[in-house]
Amino acid sequence: MINRRTFLKSLGMGTAACVLSNAGFAGRALADAAPVDRYFIFCYFSGGWDTLMCLDPRDPDVFTEERVGETRIQLGWDRLPVGFGQSIIQPSGSQIEFGPAAEPIARHFDKMCMVRGLSMDTLTHEVGRRYFITGLAPRGLSAAGSSAGTRIVAQQGDQSPIPHLVSRVEAYNEGDPNFATALSVSSVQDLVTALSDGADAPSGAVRSRLDAYRERVRGCDPDHRDAQGFLTLIGDTQRKARELVVGGFNRRFRFTDGNDPEMVEIAARYGIDNLALAPAQAAMAFQALKYGIAQTVTIELANGLDTHDDTWETAHGPLLRDGFQALATLVDDLSAEPHPNGGTFMDRTTILCFSEFSRTPTLNNRAGRDHSLVNSAMLLGAGVPHNRVVGATSDIGQNPLPIDPISGEVTSAGGVILSPTSVLASIMASSGLSTDDLRVEGLPCLMV
Repeated sequence: MINRRTFLKSLGMGTAACVLSNAGFAGRALADAAPVDRYFIFCYFSGGWDTLMCLDPRDPDVFTEERVGETRIQLGWDRLPVGFGQSIIQPSGSQIEFGPAAEPIARHFDKMCMVRGLSMDTLTHEVGRRYFITGLAPRGLSAAGSSAGTRIVAQQGDQSPIPHLVSRVEAYNEGDPNFATALSVSSVQDLVTALSDGADAPSGAVRSRLDAYRERVRGCDPDHRDAQGFLTLIGDTQRKARELVVGGFNRRFRFTDGNDPEMVEIAARYGIDNLALAPAQAAMAFQALKYGIAQTVTIELANGLDTHDDTWETAHGPLLRDGFQALATLVDDLSAEPHPNGGTFMDRTTILCFSEFSRTPTLNNRAGRDHSLVNSAMLLGAGVPHNRVVGATSDIGQNPLPIDPISGEVTSAGGVILSPTSVLASIMASSGLSTDDLRVEGLPCLMV
């Protein structure tokens, strides 16, 4: 029997014949499509971030080394590399306090909601990561359900050539429509290669990348062909392949192309010198939204945060700061870019920054920090409160505190402990999306 790959290849997917016979197809399709009204960007800081250093700091004049036995909180900011401050950052007018590693993003406090006191219920990287990606506690180490981006696109509809773009982060589709499946890449260069053809791409790159993308979706499975509609499957496969290659989308991400003024300017603005690192990831997210290529994007803004030894002193802070700097530039660009429906892209984009858990509030005997059950997250943009902190952790041991789900204030009566599920449900509900798959409703304190 003919297999799926052979079948897709027989359609001319990504081939020169397909390109030549449909020149200009994707450009017209994009021009005729209505712009997406709500975008989502998920920013992952991999390895477990030190929230005392960034999102949930303490006053170093109060939480001193001499009081560690009492507070069980040890900032250790005096051990950070040269260039890091040793005091809380709080811009004029800000209701939010930031640690020294979050200095680059602090100026965007007026677009931000800081979420503190999240309980992760795990100390395992895979479990914490998949919990935040899907909003559901994993089954053992296996993800339970689709990625949040998949669920969002499934409800929004297929409005972009790559509705769900993911770079350097896991993605899942468990029972959602085929078009919501993520196109996953390992770097911006990987994306450029996948969207290139002819002399610009290694032999077979387009076919293998796009075949893999289309084959992963449920609609290409023979068991689902009849439900999807066989002719619909053929047409959708051909249309997607043509749009991705013919549209020339790859040129929007060639950040090292010194002959393209736009790329030169972007590379300088973000500080791009490596297409796998945070600056290129953030620039990719902006370009994907600006040019209508994607409607939901997931990127990795830091890697290597699992610092159990003295690399915490030398590496953790700079990695966090680089990620927040890339994020700040992304917010700058989204805030300056007009949206076709009015306002700016930032007015219509919700950003969630997360990590799988945090680090312990005290240093271990190797001058590093271990895994902690507590966590924080950062929300920016559309549908979230601005210049506000929701939730808190205790001043002894930095433990999550229950909050009133309406006001977001700490309470001892009838409060809830925040979780990844409640955060994801809130940003979905605030944009009018169903949270039935998450089996919880959004919290009013996290929605506007």
